[in-house]
Amino acid sequence: MMVCPYDDSSVLLILQTDHSRIAGLLAAYWGNEQFAKLRPYTSMVLAAQEHDSGWWDWEIKPSVNEQGYPSDYIGSIKHLGQGVWLDLYRRAIERLAARDLYAAYYVSMHGEALLTQGMGLLPGMPDYANDPAVQNFIAEQKALRAKWLPELRGNEAFKNTSDDEHLWTNFNMMEVFDQFAQFVCNRYPFNSRARKNGPSNTLSNLPVPVAPGKPAITLTIDVQNETQAIVRPFPFNRSPLRLSFEGRLLPNRAFTEQEDFLEKFYGGERIPINYELIEA
Repeated sequence: MMVCPYDDSSVLLILQTDHSRIAGLLAAYWGNEQFAKLRPYTSMVLAAQEHDSGWWDWEIKPSVNEQGYPSDYIGSIKHLGQGVWLDLYRRAIERLAARDLYAAYYVSMHGEALLTQGMGLLPGMPDYANDPAVQNFIAEQKALRAKWLPELRGNEAFKNTSDDEHLWTNFNMMEVFDQFAQFVCNRYPFNSRARKNGPSNTLSNLPVPVAPGKPAITLTIDVQNETQAIVRPFPFNRSPLRLSFEGRLLPNRAFTEQEDFLEKFYGGERIPINYELIEA
């Protein structure tokens, strides 16, 4: 969950599963005269949409951290416990592999990337690679992807998008969608500066692929007001691109009992959030 400041008496929670859906929407509309459309489109949109879907297993009945407050997604491998966090991603990757192996390939890469500074793309992230449990998870995921790759390359639908260069570019795009969707979802209103962690308005300077043969660029999200932001350069095929998701309000206090927290969580007032990304 993203735990966002709201006012003196309340915090606003955004579920990771809702953040994941926003990433999928960004992917669905990516591409225009300057930016190449995703290839393969369906599998990449699905990968973006489901990249954090493993959180569903925890978010249907979440828990508080050691201080009694709702657990924020930043540093959640520690807050939830290694076994819990790693298993969330294991189960999500397994479920997705049964539906779309190409999409699962990138969710597997993303799970590894969250532990390894984006596999080098996001040096400002924490690095957990020296932990034995993390090392086991990474080894499992590398073995899975090595097993899947010959099948993908032998599949008529994926053989032209499974060479090493295209695989890396598509993984890079996954990290773009994740960072972008984090920026969108972990602030309310859009121009709030209350939250101090999470991606910057340049997506933490993550390189953004443009098109084959063109150098990567840096995107800037220039928030204009409570609901709108200008994106420079604009990578989507419609402007404005409207993004809608939901938050829920909880009391801004420590919870001494899990049942007390869950009562407030399930009954928390829902807040509709509607933002627009626009071209300059």
